[in-house]
Amino acid sequence: MGWPSKFGMAIRILFNRETVEQELDDEVRFHVERQIEENVRAGMSLREARRRAMLELGGAEQVKERVRDVRWTTMMETIWQDIRFSIRMLGKNPGFTITAVLVLGIGIGANTAIFSLVNSVFLDPLPKVEASGGIYEITRLSKDNRDRPISYPDFQYIRENGESFNGMFAQSFQPVNLAQEEKAERVWFELVSEDFFSVLRVKPVVGRFFLAEEHEAPDRNPVIVLTYGFWQKSFGGDPAVVGRTVSVNGKPYEIVGVAEEGFLGAMTAVSADAWVPVMMQNQITPGGDLLQRRGTGWLLVKGRLRHGVTAAQAQAELKNLARNLAVEYPEINEGRSARLIPLWNTPFGAQRVIGPMLILLTGLVSLVLLLACSNVANLMLARGASRRHEIAIRLALGAGRIRLIRQLLTESLLLAGLGGVAGIGLAYALLQLGGAPPQSTNIPLVFMEPELNGQVLLFTLGISMVSGIIFGLLPAFQTSDLSLGNALNLESGRSTGGRRKTRLRSALVVVQLSLALVLLVTAGLFLQSLLKVQEFDPGFNAKNVLLSTVDLYPNGYSRESGHEFFREVKSRAEALPDVVSAAWARSVPLGIVLKSRSRFRVEGYDPAPNENVSARTNYISPDYFRTMEIPLLAGRDFAWSDFDDSDPVVIINEVMAQRYWAGRSPLGEKVHMSAASRTIIGVVSTIKYSQLNEPPAAMMYFSVTQSSRQNMTLHVRRTNDPAALTAGIRSIVEDLDPKLPLFGVMTLASFTSTASRQQALASTMLGVFGVLALLMASVGLYGVLAFSVGQRTHEIGVRMALGAQRPDILRMILWHGFRLILLGAGLGLLGAWALTRLMSSLLFGVEPGDLPTFLLTALLLAGVSLLACYLPARRASRVDPMVALRYE
Repeated sequence: MGWPSKFGMAIRILFNRETVEQELDDEVRFHVERQIEENVRAGMSLREARRRAMLELGGAEQVKERVRDVRWTTMMETIWQDIRFSIRMLGKNPGFTITAVLVLGIGIGANTAIFSLVNSVFLDPLPKVEASGGIYEITRLSKDNRDRPISYPDFQYIRENGESFNGMFAQSFQPVNLAQEEKAERVWFELVSEDFFSVLRVKPVVGRFFLAEEHEAPDRNPVIVLTYGFWQKSFGGDPAVVGRTVSVNGKPYEIVGVAEEGFLGAMTAVSADAWVPVMMQNQITPGGDLLQRRGTGWLLVKGRLRHGVTAAQAQAELKNLARNLAVEYPEINEGRSARLIPLWNTPFGAQRVIGPMLILLTGLVSLVLLLACSNVANLMLARGASRRHEIAIRLALGAGRIRLIRQLLTESLLLAGLGGVAGIGLAYALLQLGGAPPQSTNIPLVFMEPELNGQVLLFTLGISMVSGIIFGLLPAFQTSDLSLGNALNLESGRSTGGRRKTRLRSALVVVQLSLALVLLVTAGLFLQSLLKVQEFDPGFNAKNVLLSTVDLYPNGYSRESGHEFFREVKSRAEALPDVVSAAWARSVPLGIVLKSRSRFRVEGYDPAPNENVSARTNYISPDYFRTMEIPLLAGRDFAWSDFDDSDPVVIINEVMAQRYWAGRSPLGEKVHMSAASRTIIGVVSTIKYSQLNEPPAAMMYFSVTQSSRQNMTLHVRRTNDPAALTAGIRSIVEDLDPKLPLFGVMTLASFTSTASRQQALASTMLGVFGVLALLMASVGLYGVLAFSVGQRTHEIGVRMALGAQRPDILRMILWHGFRLILLGAGLGLLGAWALTRLMSSLLFGVEPGDLPTFLLTALLLAGVSLLACYLPARRASRVDPMVALRYE
């Protein structure tokens, strides 16, 4: 019988439905035939006898129903009897039970921990949103086929003309300064269109949501709805909060409601604090009236499909609408299209960042579970050998093989249930080990805050039951495959069946060793990758720098007063103890927030067809390069004298200089942009701006004194312990403006830690899994050899009686174990080589086929495994020949 057939048989044995139905039919037939026979004997015709039998018995279906009730009651009693017996048997063997539960807990717990991450990132990215699977992201495709946000006029056109959606809304995630009385804080609002709450099907717990008329005209309805968490944190959960007025970016806003608990908005991976009508954009975000700009994409758009409409149909409709927009507004929309994307694959969430790593971890923890199942199967095979006397007696008393298999599978499922409980505890510990969200931004991240909710617990239950059948199936069939004659032979140690089961256990150990090596190699590669990341020079020095951010726009600063504020704070910060230098910058490298780019033109440079001549940009103050320790290669730094009325200037990086001014100095050359032409005054070294593994990219730095940038981050370099500057920086800002909130206070090293977050997560979890896998494989190897020594005790005694010495016996047992190690290591190296080909993009500075890593992990596996072999081999070499000859 093949294993698929055996698996199906195991299910039928457990629930026994097909057998019960067949027995029901047989029993009903028996009752009817017996009644007909009695009626015929009473002198009735055959036809009358049949009719009377059916009347007397109440019909076959009624008989079948009564028999079914009896049978199912009997079956449930039998199952409960099996459970009670399993509990007694497991209680009699606490060592076996504890070991099996711990091993299963490791496998199930690892899978539960990773699934909780998968659930929060892919399966449930919008908590508390009903039927979120029907909600899709709608993006505009640029000419280079990249997903981009949508402008408000284009959103209106798609919403009004699209027929595939029940509803559609637009949103934009924006920071604001919120003040109540004398307290000011930095919070995050979502600007949302009118159908936001109705499409997401959420309800208010206090007050109301936005009214239709509050979305009719710009800047007329300053109202906000709070999230439940922000309501509790900042307003103490006071129901009287409705109607209260707070200051948002210096303007009065009325609180009209609070959303239900757990609803965090419609931005995957982040949590809003409140929502405001999109019509209030001009007050919430600086930069002019975006509601009228068709060419400015700034809104993320989502829609819920109508019932019966497929994603393909909606996609076709969006393409038609995009073509219509291209015809009507060719100067803006020509060559652009639209795309419909499920939320689990949205380009504007955590899925694109952490998704590949989660997929890898999911595959690897599946190997951990498979290893745990094979280890427990080995334990149960060994335990089955010790229960041969019990099995023989039960066979002699008339127990059938199906009855034995059901009993053994019940024990397996009970063990799996206990392992699932242990796994939940391990999963919680692993999630805590993963740590809090990286402090790489002041944005409230939620994608790294998974929880053990109902979905995760249901997954744990399912995986526990499947694991119980997987590891219990093989031992159940092997242990129950025992005749009385074989049982007697086993008792005397002369059955070939014992050798056959030893070979089966050896095969399982080979599987364990190979899986353990795959995990160890993968963990080793990610550990090296993490070390490479930490040692890598990004082009600047992240040590001993404190960051702190302010946004002057809500407090009504003019361009001139803002420049004066920046200069005064910088001057006072540099006067603090042990401060080396200080500077302002619009953005910080290696964070998770998208960086800005600008197109430009260079005289004498002819771009290739379809070449995007653009560069990343940043706005900085004087002394930024000294504070960040970015080398100035040519020219000069910015000065406070570079004002608006002076020549616009720019500093470029080395890559940009070499690409567009190859072989000559760019100093004094012009960079022509849409607003103005700028003169190059300096060239600095190239740094890593977005990711450590990004190719060198062009970069332009503009002076904050020649621009109006009011959301800036102060960088302060200290000789040691930059965190000690926090109180001093806060005091400086409060002294200059008590109503200006200071936020995003963290060290630059913490901020840039996001660059190594994936490697850190992977190396930590895989390192734990690899060590546990090695221990499980070693225990399995020890168990096989110990069992083999027990089976061969008589043989060892004969060998020693015939002259074999203890070193000979030691070598014989070690050679048996070494063959298993060699085979397992060979298969494991092949598996690791194949797997690491698929994860090369996740590694940094390490080749997937790194030979030293493969060799060192193989040697580690061999060393630990040989130690596991030595213990039973040493015991075998000390067997007394006379005792062995009398064995059994």
